[in-house]
Amino acid sequence: MTELYISIKQLLVAALLIASFSFFAIKVRRLIALMQSVKGEAPQFLPATSEANTEIAPPMERLKILFSDVLGQTNVRRKLGIGLAHTAIFFGFLLIQPHSLEMMIRGIFPAFSLHSLLPTGYTIFLALADWLAFASLIGFGYVAFRRVVLKPAYLPKSQDAWVIIAFTTIIIVTFFILNALATISTYAANGHVLSGVPISSAVASLMGMKSWSPATLQVTFELTYWVHLLTIMAFLLFIPSSKHLHLLAAVPNVVLKPAKLEKSIAKTDIEDEDAETFGLGFINELNWKQVMDLYACTECGRCEEQCPAAKTGKALSPREFIHSVKSELFDNADALLEGKQEFEPLVREGGHVLAEQIWDCTTCRACEEACPVNIQHLDIMFEARKYQVLMEAAFPAELNDTFTNIENQSNPWGFPTASRGDWAKELNIPHISDAPDAEIIYFAGSALSLDDRGKKVSQALMKVLKAAGVKVAILGVDEQDSGDDARRCGNEYLAQMTMQSNVEVLNEYGVKNILTACPHTYNILKNEYPEFGGLYNVVHHSEYLLKLLNAGRLTVPAGDLGSITYHDSCYLGRWNGIFEAPRNLLKQINNNTPIVEMAASHEKGMCCGGGGGRMFMEEDTGERINVVRTKQAVETGAQTVAVGCPYCLTMFSDGLGELETTATAKDIAEILAEKLEA
Repeated sequence: MTELYISIKQLLVAALLIASFSFFAIKVRRLIALMQSVKGEAPQFLPATSEANTEIAPPMERLKILFSDVLGQTNVRRKLGIGLAHTAIFFGFLLIQPHSLEMMIRGIFPAFSLHSLLPTGYTIFLALADWLAFASLIGFGYVAFRRVVLKPAYLPKSQDAWVIIAFTTIIIVTFFILNALATISTYAANGHVLSGVPISSAVASLMGMKSWSPATLQVTFELTYWVHLLTIMAFLLFIPSSKHLHLLAAVPNVVLKPAKLEKSIAKTDIEDEDAETFGLGFINELNWKQVMDLYACTECGRCEEQCPAAKTGKALSPREFIHSVKSELFDNADALLEGKQEFEPLVREGGHVLAEQIWDCTTCRACEEACPVNIQHLDIMFEARKYQVLMEAAFPAELNDTFTNIENQSNPWGFPTASRGDWAKELNIPHISDAPDAEIIYFAGSALSLDDRGKKVSQALMKVLKAAGVKVAILGVDEQDSGDDARRCGNEYLAQMTMQSNVEVLNEYGVKNILTACPHTYNILKNEYPEFGGLYNVVHHSEYLLKLLNAGRLTVPAGDLGSITYHDSCYLGRWNGIFEAPRNLLKQINNNTPIVEMAASHEKGMCCGGGGGRMFMEEDTGERINVVRTKQAVETGAQTVAVGCPYCLTMFSDGLGELETTATAKDIAEILAEKLEA
């Protein structure tokens, strides 16, 4: 090549690199400024605790997350096919970047050569990059095949995705051609002919480069160089304004995820006289971490695949919900950056976010569990509900009676408060005031003390505890609703009122150990009451009964109960990580016979449809969630559907009745009580 061309090339490359990186920096700086422009209270990043209950320094925890979740791609690989493809693309594309950087520098300083600086190391590195770049091409092939042939229903049709596939494929293909030329031409190799790059060598062989003239080799190198460089620059400018913004945000979002899974709703100071609003009503009330969540979304659809609302034809898709909030953010970007304080409501007619989206949610957390980049969908969902209830009084009409009943009678159905302990009278279960030496206090909650079906569960549990010689007491009429339904439906004022009342009673009686058979009650007592001064050792009955069996305080007679399948309650499983205790308990009850698992179980278990206040709302769109889940249970052929939650029990009982099957739904305490009486 002539010296004139080289001089022009140097100037052009320098100018293009300065321009492209400058525009990229401007776009990124704008995104960062947008994160800083919102006024929501920043999240607290708690340190994780080890099994020894000692604090791990946050920086070390973040480093651990970097290696496991980012470099290890653990979240991505939970879905095997696309996970492996993404891992190959991630590492292949990552490892060709030093070569691309070398090409950029070489465009300005032609004599620059990493091979000269690090001959052995760079040769080994390029060999590894060669193989992984090839693996990434295979990964892209699978991605394209998946979009064209497999077409998963949850995968959105996106032109952006094809643009990204085209950009990255061109960059990788030109990487191979540049290196293929470098195995033949000293010009392409900058004086050091490459070796040890099998894929690039194969490309050179397939293209017959050995027979090319030096001039042809040089021209091909320069043309390929410009395609490679210009594609990288175009890609760089495209990323910040495309769905692949996640390439910038996903890594920090994963590294900055909560070290401990938050199991509570953020407490709102409802007595703050200076607060103009409560909850999330306007786009500027997001916090910076929630904005990063929006940036990090890959729109992969994994959340939608797991969402019970999306599966059954509701308006809610977690992916679309996040995309809707992001669209609202970008629509108001200029106003936010200018520091304006007046915005249209987040949920409004004609807006991006629909009211149906926030009320269809069962708060099962399947979306968050499935998300490969750790987006916290429910943080936004819960706060949006708070605003709708507290500030707009805009909520499903059915909740009007629910809120009124909780306020007047401290239960969602409006049963007389005075009857809360009636279920225990025939069993002679004492009130806590008559049993100060009780081993444990049973906090029944509204469903298990007032609902006819729930009362049978409480009675069965008490019979089992008596058989084990456990001294148990109840709060009876002194017990209030736990506050779970009110809180998850956005009525923070009502929830805090009932929670505070319970804390005062529990603390007055000096309660330390609490047993409950309701996962919703378990979660709120264990994880949310501490903020209100309620510090208790809370245990779910599945764990407690298993402990009694293992300690020899209960002896289960031999005998086969038939096949049993178990449904994972969302608030026991995904929310609190209790998966094995109920299964081990059922196995011991049923003559050490393992349960029959549903296709969707453990972390992937489908919600029954009763959580997040949905128990008290009509479901008039699409299929009924409980019926779909019940069908999954019936498909196992099990005779008994075991549950550990009163809401799940109601949902499955209704579902089984609708399906007209001989299978029955029972709480694990009922199954154990029946076995002991056999």
